[in-house]
Amino acid sequence: MIQRIYWRRVLRKSVRFLNFPLAVMLFSLLCINSAYSQTVDEIFQNFKKAYEKSDNFRANFEETTLLSDRKSVARGRFIFGKPNLLRKEYVDRKDDSKVVQITVLDGEYAWTYTPILNQVNKMRWNNPERRELLPGIGASLEDVQINYDMVLVPDEFANPKGVHRIELTPKKAPNAQSVNANVKEKLLIWVKSDEWLPVQFGYESEAEDGTRQSVIVALTEIQRDTELAPDLFKFVVPKDAEVINLSEN
Repeated sequence: MIQRIYWRRVLRKSVRFLNFPLAVMLFSLLCINSAYSQTVDEIFQNFKKAYEKSDNFRANFEETTLLSDRKSVARGRFIFGKPNLLRKEYVDRKDDSKVVQITVLDGEYAWTYTPILNQVNKMRWNNPERRELLPGIGASLEDVQINYDMVLVPDEFANPKGVHRIELTPKKAPNAQSVNANVKEKLLIWVKSDEWLPVQFGYESEAEDGTRQSVIVALTEIQRDTELAPDLFKFVVPKDAEVINLSEN
């Protein structure tokens, strides 16, 4: 009799234990399904409206680059102002007060300064009125739906947190921007539905020879519409720095 009671208790505990992961899985699926109640076009339009309402956007970032079997990680901070103003600083791994490279887009030129080389690269910004999809990523916000196919991709980690993952693949159409047929490319954006701001973005490519490259930029300490110093997006060439004018090439 005692043995029967004991095994009944064991079986009850086992049933509860076996049902627990099933419940977690069902809950996760429920969260993913609820996160996808909107279409990719609706989510992108929300993201676009949030951009249009914002004057500036700042965040810290961690940039992970994978090239074949090589991995590198860089950290820094950036401030993005409309329509095409950017200040992006890469910092030392151990000391974030030490800037190892800085890029400034002033609306007319792109400047990149590397202190250890005391060297500046200068390049003309071809279209001052062009609005970028994301700071420094190079895709125009207005042209996205013309030049890219957009799809929502399920993400079991991001979706339960209200984050949508959008993949953008260049269209092969006459009215699209030129695309290298030998390289497969895609842009990635993770947009959070509370304020419809990006929390992560990236780029992936695969060459004809199988070489793969991916860059993922994760954002933290995101702020919108903060007061900015008037000279924040003005670049002053450091004394005695070598200036390489890439606009002349």
